[in-house]
Amino acid sequence: MRERSFVLRARKPKPHNRKQTNKTKTMKSITLKGIVTLTALAAGAATLLSGCGTTSGYKQADKTGAGIAEFRDEVVTGKQAVDATMKSLSAIAATANTDPRKAFQQYSKDVANLESTAAKIRKRAQSMQEKGQAYFKQWEGELASVSNPEIRGLAEQRKAKLQATFESIRKYSEPLKGQFDPWMSDLKDLEKYLSNDLTIAGVDAAKGQFSKTTSEGLEVQKSMDALVAELNTVAATITPAKVEKK
Repeated sequence: MRERSFVLRARKPKPHNRKQTNKTKTMKSITLKGIVTLTALAAGAATLLSGCGTTSGYKQADKTGAGIAEFRDEVVTGKQAVDATMKSLSAIAATANTDPRKAFQQYSKDVANLESTAAKIRKRAQSMQEKGQAYFKQWEGELASVSNPEIRGLAEQRKAKLQATFESIRKYSEPLKGQFDPWMSDLKDLEKYLSNDLTIAGVDAAKGQFSKTTSEGLEVQKSMDALVAELNTVAATITPAKVEKK
């Protein structure tokens, strides 16, 4: 019997379908262009939203309001420190005939604490000013991108009004500084004086200065109260309303 021989023949590749290939390339191209277009639109929308004042603007206002609140809280703490210092000074006069040592030690601590608190108040005031300047500078820059002249004019009026309100803080803070600095200097001078002469006669000789310093301290506290009231008004005017949920 004759053996059959089987030859494994390689299959010929099918003819290349150029139409199908071109169609696939076209679909990929359309898909890629669509992705690029959507990405560009998303980027443009993000830029537009970040540029308008509706998001970043009010957040900057919140930062300014927070800066005002922090400054106000330091001023309140300062008023308490002023009160403590005047009380300890009065205690020195009250105990001069018995033993004024403890009262003087407390007075020295109160003077140091008041000086430290005053430094914190100045630091908070500087921070508040910087946040306020950043807020109004950003607002000024965004006004140029407002196309509608009526809306732009309204925004300019509101900015000018709020900026004037913010600047009104200086009307209270600067006179307070003018009162406080020389008064603080007198407190430190009295501390030096009493540290060398805490005798009955020495304390009695300084009672006139005690009375003057106490009177001036009360005026400083009144100025602090006026500043705190103004800070509350400005913070409420600049920042959006926010009622805490119960």
